[in-house]
Amino acid sequence: MTTDTGELVRTDHGTSSEISSETDTAVQTLSVLYGSQTGNAEFLASNIVDKANAQGYSAELMSLDMLSPDDAARKERVLIVTATHDNGHMPDNAQPFWDQLQSADSDLFKDVPFAVLAIGDSMYEDFCKAGVDLDERLGELGGKRILDRIDCDVDYDLTSGKWIKGMLETFKTVAPRKPGTNPEGSTVQGTRAAEQPKSTRREPDTATVVEARLLSAPGSEKEVWHYELEVSGDSRNYRPGDSLAVIPANSIELVEDLLAFLGLEGSEVFGDDGKTVRESLQDDYELRLPHLGIVAWLVENLATDHPVRSLVESGDRNALEDWLWGRDMLDVLQETRSKDVDPQEFLSMLRPLQHRSYSIASSPLADGDRVHLTVSSVGYETAGRRHTGACSGFLQSAAQTRTAMKVFPLPAHEFHLPPDSSADVIMIGPGVGVAPFRGFLREREVSQARGRNWLFFGDRHERPSWLYQTEMEELQGTGVLDRLSLAFSRDQQGKVYVQDRIREEGEEIFAWLSGGASVYVCGGKQIAPDIDEALLAVLSSHGAMTLDKAQDYLQSMKGEGRYVKDVY
Repeated sequence: MTTDTGELVRTDHGTSSEISSETDTAVQTLSVLYGSQTGNAEFLASNIVDKANAQGYSAELMSLDMLSPDDAARKERVLIVTATHDNGHMPDNAQPFWDQLQSADSDLFKDVPFAVLAIGDSMYEDFCKAGVDLDERLGELGGKRILDRIDCDVDYDLTSGKWIKGMLETFKTVAPRKPGTNPEGSTVQGTRAAEQPKSTRREPDTATVVEARLLSAPGSEKEVWHYELEVSGDSRNYRPGDSLAVIPANSIELVEDLLAFLGLEGSEVFGDDGKTVRESLQDDYELRLPHLGIVAWLVENLATDHPVRSLVESGDRNALEDWLWGRDMLDVLQETRSKDVDPQEFLSMLRPLQHRSYSIASSPLADGDRVHLTVSSVGYETAGRRHTGACSGFLQSAAQTRTAMKVFPLPAHEFHLPPDSSADVIMIGPGVGVAPFRGFLREREVSQARGRNWLFFGDRHERPSWLYQTEMEELQGTGVLDRLSLAFSRDQQGKVYVQDRIREEGEEIFAWLSGGASVYVCGGKQIAPDIDEALLAVLSSHGAMTLDKAQDYLQSMKGEGRYVKDVY
């Protein structure tokens, strides 16, 4: 479950095909092509273009969905910056390019100098896989790799700088692909300009909250809301397992506090788009989740013994992320700088405001044009200020005012019900991870699917935290939900989690797996390895498998689309 900021193309000095050749000019051309799901890869690619042009390059910035592989193979120097989306997939705006690249002629990129910078999150199994795939494929198609690929973790602001510097230096020493060197007849079958999905962040649908109810009972440690949205356009055409992206606006309170700290009225205009600073802070910039790069920038002029500067320079990523946890952009400013921050430079360091994506908790068969979401609200007091989640707070406000919001669909790649409705499914979704399985069950009920359904659900406490309890019990009563296994970790002396229930039910689970059942997991990414271990224990204990055989079994299930995760 994840997002994309608006796509852009920027050619500061013209395109590579217009400007230079190796013999008639000293200008070095560079095409920076990006695949971005949350906007981070786009932001980084844009910064690289700025650095390149400052060093005398003629650099252009393009989204991968704005050109075909044939177009890219005509570039003189190519840098690809890409994130990885979902379970090891290309970002949505890179998928059409990748689909065409796989059927390209073997020497389409012959002698084209290229490099790849991949960003991802090492907590996921397929870390940086999109970048790995693109790097390998361009090499297979004859491209000239000028630098080994770099795979950057979420702290790419702190780790990519040296590689980018070396890349820009190396590209200057490499002759571009000479015009006309593409082999005769080189092409991609069906090559054409990649088509945009009808509804994207750039061209979103609209939605209005028409129903909101609190799922968690009084006394719960967190508020969980059920929202029903009336949506327009493509957002109505979803399958259970898909997600809906919501484009929020930052809270007015946070924006006004930031303006006061920066000494601004809010009516100032810094950019060429004519927007005031207040409008930009509310609609364009990520203020709730400070990134590591802006922290490193803010501490540059602090005393060497300042605790935050010492933390940054220690290189301890985990400690720095722990410090950032719960802090928004204003907290970071207040703790690292006095009011000596240049407002215009500060805004240039901010990342684009990310959309937030939520697993859809409904079924089009059962719920028509309404899309249901299950949202855990973020809210807490710290340092005398009230903090709310950028999107959970936005949704609560929109529900009260019936304000129209911008949304767009995020189709899942594999996280869908089996095509055979007689197949059994095992669903593991603690907390708000139950959302897509509510959609699964509603779909299976209305379609009268013959396959059995088994749900594992858990939370800290049963009484305030059992989400959709009445619905689950009714589905049990009607026979739609064949088995329901619950784990409320704090309701007894020893903690019990869903992975413990999996081990306890191991014999029956193995029987379901042997009969072809599919397993789905949804929840925080920290749960994924625990579920893996529990299933491996089941296979070892009840399938008489060695650890290697059990791992192979799980891997084959993944390959068949029978073991799928949606973790975030």
